[in-house]
Amino acid sequence: MPTESTFLFAGLLFLAAGLGYVFARFGDTDEEEEAEQAARANYLRGFRYLLNEESDRAVDVFTGAGELSDEAMETQLALGTLFRRRGEVDRAIRLHQDLVDRPASSGTQRQAASFALAEDYLSAGLFDRAEELFVRLRESRLHGVDALQRLLRISEVTSDWDRAVDFCAELQRVAPDRVSAGQLAHYYCELAEQARYKKDLTGARQLLAQAEDVEPGKIRTALVRADLEVDAGMPQAAIGLLAELAAADPLTLSETLPRLLSAQASPQDRARVAAVMSQLAATQEGLRGIALGVMRDPRINDPLALQYLMAFVDQQATLRGLAGSEGLQGLQPEQQQASLERIRAILHRLTKSGTRYQCGNCGYGSAVLHWQCPGCRAWDTVQPLNPVLLEEILS
Repeated sequence: MPTESTFLFAGLLFLAAGLGYVFARFGDTDEEEEAEQAARANYLRGFRYLLNEESDRAVDVFTGAGELSDEAMETQLALGTLFRRRGEVDRAIRLHQDLVDRPASSGTQRQAASFALAEDYLSAGLFDRAEELFVRLRESRLHGVDALQRLLRISEVTSDWDRAVDFCAELQRVAPDRVSAGQLAHYYCELAEQARYKKDLTGARQLLAQAEDVEPGKIRTALVRADLEVDAGMPQAAIGLLAELAAADPLTLSETLPRLLSAQASPQDRARVAAVMSQLAATQEGLRGIALGVMRDPRINDPLALQYLMAFVDQQATLRGLAGSEGLQGLQPEQQQASLERIRAILHRLTKSGTRYQCGNCGYGSAVLHWQCPGCRAWDTVQPLNPVLLEEILS
C-alpha cells in the first residue's frame, strides 16, 4: 500500500513537472534572466536524479542551485521533510540548512526552514541544536506555539522537569488547548519524586501541593504523598490515603496493595490495614484487585492477603480445580499452603508474561504502569487491564 511519503514524493514530482512547463511556456528570455533560467534548469535536473534514486547527487544539485523562486523554495522545504520521514535525516538537514542560509530567503521562508531544520535535529536526537532553534522561534507568529510544544517534548525526554513546568505554563497562556492541567501536575510530581530522593520532604510536599492545585484528586499525587508519609514516619496517614484511593478505584490495587502492606509499622497499623483489606474484599472488584496484587508480587507474604487470594481461587471454577474437587478450603492446612503456593506460582508466571497495562490512545502495551505512554507520549492514557487479564487466565 502506498505510504504518505510515496504520495508526497509523487506530488513533488508533479510540481516539478508543472514548474518545468511554466518555465518553458512563460519564462523570460532576456539576458538578465539567464542566470535564473539556469538555476531552474539545474533544479529540475535534481528531480531527475531523484527519479533515478541518486539522492546524494540530487541534494548536491538542490543546495548548489542559484537564486530560487518561491515555488522552488517550497518544494525544497517539502523535499527535506520527505527525506526526514524516510529516515534520511542527514539529507534533510542539508536541504533545510541551505534554505536557512540563503540570502534570498524571506523572513517567513527562513522561519519555516528553521522550524523544519529543528525538527530534523529533534528526529536525529540532537536535542541541544533543536532546542536552540526552537527557542528562537518561540516568538514567531506562525511557529511559536509549535516550537513551545517541541521544547516541552525535549524537556520531557531529557527529564528537565523545571523547564517543562516553565514551558507548560507559557503554553497554557498562549494556547491552552494544546496542553492539559494533568500534564503540568505530572511535572510537579516528577519534581516531588526528585525532592523525595534527595530527602527534601518539605520541598516534595510543596511540589505535591502545587500538583494538587493544578489538578485535584490525581492518583499519582496520592501515591507519592503516601510514600512521603511513610518516609516521614507517619504510616497511619499513608494508610488512610491508600485506603481512600483503593476504595475509590480498586483497579489501582496493584499499586496500592504493596504500599499498604509495607506501611504496617505497629500492631495498630496491622489492624487498620486488615480492616481496609476486609472492606475491600467485601466487593468482587476489591477481592479481584487484592488477588491480582498477590499474584503479581511474589514478595507479598501477608497472611491475610494470602487468605484473600485463597478465597478468590476457590471462587473460580478453573482455578479451584487445580487444588482438587473441593478447592483449597477442603484441604488440610499443610496441603492448603503447598497447593496455594503452587497455584500462585503458576498465576504469577501468567500475569508476568501478559500485558498488564495498555494505552487507551495508541494501544501500547506494557508490563508496568507508565504515567506517560512510551508510544504516543500522552499522559494519563495507560490503564490497567485487570479484568481482561483475568478473563484470559480463567478462559
